[in-house]
Amino acid sequence: MRPIATQRAEYGRQPATVPGASTALPEGLSPATAEEVLRTRRFDHGLYVTRAAGRAARALRDSVPSLAAAPRLGLVLATDRGDQHALLRRLPEFGSSMQRGERAATDLFRSIAYFPVGRIARSVSALLGAHGPIATVPADPGQAGRLAQLWLAAHRADQVVVVTAELTGDEEASATAELWQTAPDSRPAPTDPTDPTDPHGRPVVPLTVTGHVERPHTAGGLPWAELLESALTGLAPEPGRRTALVVTSLLADAGEQAFAALSPRDAGPPLSLAVPSTAGRLGFDETLVLVGSSGGSMTALAVAQDLVTLGRADDVVVCGVDLVHGSLSQALTLMECPDLPHMRGGSTALRLRAATPGDAGSPVLHTCALLSPPVPDAPDRPMPLDGVLLRHRPSPRPAHVALSGLNTIDLACAGQLAARLWPGTPVSSRGDVRSVSADVLRLLARADTHELPMGVAGVHSLGGTGYCVAARHTP
Repeated sequence: MRPIATQRAEYGRQPATVPGASTALPEGLSPATAEEVLRTRRFDHGLYVTRAAGRAARALRDSVPSLAAAPRLGLVLATDRGDQHALLRRLPEFGSSMQRGERAATDLFRSIAYFPVGRIARSVSALLGAHGPIATVPADPGQAGRLAQLWLAAHRADQVVVVTAELTGDEEASATAELWQTAPDSRPAPTDPTDPTDPHGRPVVPLTVTGHVERPHTAGGLPWAELLESALTGLAPEPGRRTALVVTSLLADAGEQAFAALSPRDAGPPLSLAVPSTAGRLGFDETLVLVGSSGGSMTALAVAQDLVTLGRADDVVVCGVDLVHGSLSQALTLMECPDLPHMRGGSTALRLRAATPGDAGSPVLHTCALLSPPVPDAPDRPMPLDGVLLRHRPSPRPAHVALSGLNTIDLACAGQLAARLWPGTPVSSRGDVRSVSADVLRLLARADTHELPMGVAGVHSLGGTGYCVAARHTP
């Protein structure tokens, strides 16, 4: 599998203009309003990586007409820092607002909102109309291509767009968009003739949870890298078993590295050093890192199922790790986020392997599907699910459904997804704790085996929307 089409784009240096558009301010504006308009314009011009990624994706879409009608189009975005510079350049103002305890100005508010690199993936997926799996990975050579190939080999997508985007100068960025796809006749026929709407059309291996580690994060706790290591050390690979590692994090170390400029602290080694070092020392084989979204744990579970199903690993350790106390809580406080009190940091890791008859009574992960319907901007608006390929009532049918999401809108949409998948199935109370980056892992790890089978419907606007079913193993 190789890219069949490539487009490149740049953005920056000179602000993009629309022919005939006026840049003058309307008459009659107060000085305060005029200043706000100018600040907002400067912010819009500062999203260099988002704009470059959008230009490259748009050029690819225009050059490949079939993309417009692809129901199973996936997207992988590769970037290290995205448009985090939009906030980093304004850290003094961020610090002043934080000290005064006031709501962030409009453009600073938007800079904070675009700090997670998954915002770029959300923007590009909307432009492409991608309804398949979506993920953001670091700009590590080859990782984006490996994930695209995995999704194609596992038939989670018929086509995958891989976008690589990064700053190339102080006020400019470049991006490359590639289209990957399998041969038209390579998708197998559905294995269940009574269920033609199976979105993957191939048998999958159920996975047993054989190990579970949780590490909480509190104010003044461990740096991100140490929190990751503390969870993985308890699930180190067993001798003679090929063990893959999938790490997922909304912000990883980026927030604390930035926050250290305002409040000196030891933020620990960056993700680019911490993950390879820890994985190599503990003896993990293939490693994938998902960043930029609170929904990475659903994606990570799907990746684990694909790695085992395709015979690329005997075991897979999936670990979600994020810090809430510190930069994230300070930023969300400035945004007056009502969901902040419910968010919890820490690390949660599960070890999974192919289910066997000896696993009777253990929780077994069956269906694990990924999809990307647009998430509305208000909890009372319907999430558009028409045109999104869903399996018809995934089996085994759950006795109840747990919802996963980071905020109120996510959870409202997760309820809509659950109602579409399992009509009439009761939604269980999940409490008021939402684990950033590890929410689905935490729900599975804490599931009472007497309450299985359980469905999980998760909606996360920056990537990782999907559903899975956990049940007791039956020989």
